[in-house]
Amino acid sequence: MSYLICVDAGHGGIDNGASYQGRLEKDDNLRLALEVERQLLTIGQRVVMTRTQDVAVSLAERVAIANGAGADLFISLHRDSYIEQTPWTNGVTNYIQDTAPESYEFYAEVVLEAVVNVGVQSNRGVRRGNYYVIRNTNMPGMLLEMGYIINEIDNALFDEHLYAYAAAIARAIVYALDNSPSSMPPGGDPLIVQAQRWLNQAYGAGLTVDGRYGPNTKRAIVRALQIELNSQYGAGLGVDGIFGPATKAAIPLIAQGDSGSIVRLLQAALQGNGFSPVRIDGVFGPNTHIAVMNFQRYRQIRADGIAGPTTFEYLLS
Repeated sequence: MSYLICVDAGHGGIDNGASYQGRLEKDDNLRLALEVERQLLTIGQRVVMTRTQDVAVSLAERVAIANGAGADLFISLHRDSYIEQTPWTNGVTNYIQDTAPESYEFYAEVVLEAVVNVGVQSNRGVRRGNYYVIRNTNMPGMLLEMGYIINEIDNALFDEHLYAYAAAIARAIVYALDNSPSSMPPGGDPLIVQAQRWLNQAYGAGLTVDGRYGPNTKRAIVRALQIELNSQYGAGLGVDGIFGPATKAAIPLIAQGDSGSIVRLLQAALQGNGFSPVRIDGVFGPNTHIAVMNFQRYRQIRADGIAGPTTFEYLLS
């Protein structure tokens, strides 16, 4: 299906945005935006740009372009910055508006994950913020911060992967619109819908996206877990979707502060068992810790909030 995407290259003209040793954010934003436009056109999409040259465009004008065109999705491209370099000033963040509906998180998460899969220094997650352009546009919108301009590694990754990032962003936008949460069948769990779509996209699970945690979804989670255990830990497991002794033995301890695909699979299994981690985002935060502890208490196993082999066994077998 063909969609109309509004691609916004942040800043421009007299507004340089952030800068670092002569490198200007406005230039990086435009380079990426033009390539995202090219990639979208290549895969049969329609595009409206807020700027295609180094010119000043007001925030109100950017919003008017998107709303006037009736775009299906708005994406504003930026580089992040801070007053000084710290151990935490690196990585990619995708913002949605503070008051945006929960369904907008799906679009932002799909795009962010596609970028992360290309290769980033760190994944700072989908966050909510109060930005004019995504506050005032009439369609799902996001503001994607493509690494810190004050960080040499982020800059090197931006330059090295520019075309791959653009291709990933373009494909992810189309995937997100094709699989919009608005298409969820009545009675389905939105978080399970999100998990099923991710399992289909990342692991080729072939699930019917119905928001219901049935045997096929559980088997797909086990299969994905086996793939990750083989990839990350060299477990040598057969990828059969059956939670047996070898799979149990290969599972590491997962605790608060961890992140990644195994955490995301844990969260999906918790949600399916009725112990919501609030988000299925691959970040083991306080809500996931509480969900693990509550599940452990329910199953009368050691309630320490750490998900190890026994917790996964009770969740998935």
